[in-house]
Amino acid sequence: MPKISPKAEFLRNNPNVLREIMNLIEEYSKKSEKYPRKLIYLAGGWPQDPPPKLIKEVILDIVNDEEKLARATQYGPTKGLTETLEAVVKYEKDIFGRKIHVDNLILANGSTELTASIMEALIGENDEIILTKPHYLNFSRQALIVSNLKVKIKYWDLIREDFRYEPDVEQLKELITEKTKAIILASPGNPDGQVLSDELFKNISEIAKDKKVYLITDLAYRGFCYVKSPFYFSKEIEPHEIFVCTFSKEIRIPGLRMAYAIATKDLIRNFELVQQIRTLCPNGLSQKIFAEMINREESTKLLKEFIERGKEVYQGVANFSYRYLKDKIPEFYLNEPKGAFYLFFNHSKISPNSREFCSNLLEKVQVALAPGIDFGMDGWTRLSISPGVLNVDIIKEGIDRMREYLDMIKYTNIYKSPIT
Repeated sequence: MPKISPKAEFLRNNPNVLREIMNLIEEYSKKSEKYPRKLIYLAGGWPQDPPPKLIKEVILDIVNDEEKLARATQYGPTKGLTETLEAVVKYEKDIFGRKIHVDNLILANGSTELTASIMEALIGENDEIILTKPHYLNFSRQALIVSNLKVKIKYWDLIREDFRYEPDVEQLKELITEKTKAIILASPGNPDGQVLSDELFKNISEIAKDKKVYLITDLAYRGFCYVKSPFYFSKEIEPHEIFVCTFSKEIRIPGLRMAYAIATKDLIRNFELVQQIRTLCPNGLSQKIFAEMINREESTKLLKEFIERGKEVYQGVANFSYRYLKDKIPEFYLNEPKGAFYLFFNHSKISPNSREFCSNLLEKVQVALAPGIDFGMDGWTRLSISPGVLNVDIIKEGIDRMREYLDMIKYTNIYKSPIT
């Protein structure tokens, strides 16, 4: 057989750990008898609670109307349907206070697809980009794929050697060269659960502007900010800024795959041209659902209440999980979560190898977590609180089993260095 491409070979050797964990869950559901106990899955970062009831009403209305359904299942413009783009403009203004125009928008089948197309439009071979450390695991893989594995990735430390979250803008400045094309951020962060302050974001943006570098900011978790929402969630865009937003978390519809980018009209056109060869057009049914929902009477009030109430629930679970993990396993170090769905903890005192640590947890006590090495930081692991939003006992049992495992290895000495 002919060889596969170098890019495919790279992906075979570096699979997306979270998608692989999804395969594991599927295997568990089919062969649960091979595990001593029920699997506690705290690895995935998707919401477990249902979307607004209004979405169900809209979906039923569309599928029960043959004419509406026919329109929703046809091809549409690559940038998105006009009615949906206008609905997004309304949503941004009413929910987050950001004033934009349809010219500043492009819709896509999820933010993963969109960030890949943005990178395709901006990054070439031998360019450089700057990612944070830690960073969302797909960013580095996407940058490598769109550049034929030739982009140089530099990393800006968000977490210091003493484990404190304290980004240093002077270090960021030192990383930028004439080859740097983009800085890519996420706030609230995945996997670290921290929120960039307005002052820090302003400094980063000014550095990017001065150095003629694009600043791409992923706002996937902006609806789950447990501190005062920063101004950059609603600020007007500058020519070098690109914001990526998704409804997967805010409205709990990850399976409908709907996201959008906010940027200048010229940049949006470049992203559109890439999308023309990637996907033709965004999902028409998802667009119709969103547009009809936004245009329903009292939708703004209902969505504001839904997002605010959801944030309070997730914050409560995050706070409980943080305290419980800290009390139950003092051997770990973790920063208090300020947003998103995650606790990101350091376990280097126990094991410096996060993949081995997670693998042993899964094998010995049937707890699934996400290894930090896939987010750029070995010796760290990500625990997702979202599986416990409807039942916090799931998180409690998961942490109890982790404690059980640590007590187990104190005596069996799996690792060369015993816990002290």
